[in-house]
Amino acid sequence: MPPEESTNELQRVFEIAWRRKWIILVPFVSIFLLVTLWALYQPNLYRSSSSMFVEAQEVPADYVRSTITDDIQTRMRSINQRLTSRTKLLTVIKKLDLYPELVEKGAPSEVLVAAMQKDLEVEIPTNRRDANFFVVHFVHRDATKAMLAVSNLVSLFVEESLQVRELQAEGTTKFIEDELEKLKTILEEQEQAVQSYKARYMGELPDQLDANLRMLDNLQLQLTSNQESQRELDGRLMMLEQEISRLEGEMDAANSISTGEGEAPVTSTTLNQLVARRDALRQRIANMESMYTDQHPDLLAARRELSRVENSLKSAREELAMVQPSSRAPVIVAPGPGYSMELNNLRRQLTEIRPRLASLQQEETALHGRITQYQRRVEAAPRREQQLTQLTRDYENTKTSYEDLLNKRMEAQMSENLEKRQKGEKFQILDAANFPEKPYLPNRPKIMAMGFAGGMGAGMGLALLLEALFPAFYSLKQVQLQVSDMPIAFAIPHISSQAERTRSRRRAAVGLLLFVGVSGLSIYLLNRYVVDLGEFMNVVKTNVKGML
Repeated sequence: MPPEESTNELQRVFEIAWRRKWIILVPFVSIFLLVTLWALYQPNLYRSSSSMFVEAQEVPADYVRSTITDDIQTRMRSINQRLTSRTKLLTVIKKLDLYPELVEKGAPSEVLVAAMQKDLEVEIPTNRRDANFFVVHFVHRDATKAMLAVSNLVSLFVEESLQVRELQAEGTTKFIEDELEKLKTILEEQEQAVQSYKARYMGELPDQLDANLRMLDNLQLQLTSNQESQRELDGRLMMLEQEISRLEGEMDAANSISTGEGEAPVTSTTLNQLVARRDALRQRIANMESMYTDQHPDLLAARRELSRVENSLKSAREELAMVQPSSRAPVIVAPGPGYSMELNNLRRQLTEIRPRLASLQQEETALHGRITQYQRRVEAAPRREQQLTQLTRDYENTKTSYEDLLNKRMEAQMSENLEKRQKGEKFQILDAANFPEKPYLPNRPKIMAMGFAGGMGAGMGLALLLEALFPAFYSLKQVQLQVSDMPIAFAIPHISSQAERTRSRRRAAVGLLLFVGVSGLSIYLLNRYVVDLGEFMNVVKTNVKGML
């Protein structure tokens, strides 16, 4: 922009300001005066501060771990809430009589607490390095009360912090002990349930499966051996019965001949019986050789019997050939003493075998019963394992939780002792509350400067607005520049008439009266409902002296 044009614009602004000087001065003076009076009427506020830090635990955490493990952000929020708690603030307010004007008006405790919370500030550093450090500020009209309020607040906070930490440690220990007692009851019930289950299903438990299988195999072997023994005794019993029947038949036939009660047997019949007897013994020996060793007593007895029968058969044949080779009469061989002895021997063996066979049969029945019992145990093992696993799993989980709680209770008790001896983390006052020698608020020069700028802006803005709403020519040069390029020959100034001058004086008088009336009414209303003017002036005088 050219310098000439800037000069013209600036000159135009000055012309407007001079032309609208009263329009500018009235708002400017009014606003500046009001703001200045308001700033001078504001009471002095004094700010006292005290800094605190969190002292670390004295005993290393590797040895004793504290149960109070709040993080930094949680701890800072807790500090802020505890410092601004209603109980603590009311205690300080009543002790120091911080707001007597509110108490005189009968303000409830909530209003007093809200007033102090407004004047109280807890400054918590955002830098993580200084996370354990914070500052408490309090603003009050009385510098001494501000200092005492901060001092009482931090003292109450430190004392309460120690009590709270101790109570928290005790509460943690009590909570763990209660939970431990409940868990102990549950653990005993589960342990009793497991023991009852094991006692009820003893023999069917999964850890007894191998023993049951071994016992079942052993019983199967015993049963097989028993059955083989029974078969052997059955065969032997049958053989003895046949042999006894044969010998009894032979002896009955011989006795009949000797007493004449029967027909005499022929020699060929005797030979046939001996041959049949020999063949039967050979068959029996062959069967026994497939079952027994050569030293078995039954096999040896059968062989001796075969030898005797063969000798008898040989003797009978020789006698038959020597006595009557052509006679058809049979040759009778009378039974000797050997027949009776053999028959008695066979009967004795038969008497011994039958009880043994009956015993083996009873033993077989018992073996079948035991085999059934162990088979049932083996079959029930998977079901018992599933049920026992469920019981054992719950018991083991409860046992693990119980042991974990035991360790935590011991740690909680150590932490509680740590807090009671004040060896844990605690708050320390780094800087005590100071006595503020200068007021913290209000900043009167700054407020007055803002009133000056605001008044000037309002006046100038109103002047420019009037210029824009009511445009007019105030010089010949403006007419020549904006209406016509033709030179102006002459100008006639405005000559006011008597009526115009009279109307102007009336408007000025009305304006003055209106101003005086509005001002008087405003002062009356202010004095009546807002502030005592006498007190107002005294405060203003005091603050002016303080500024000077």
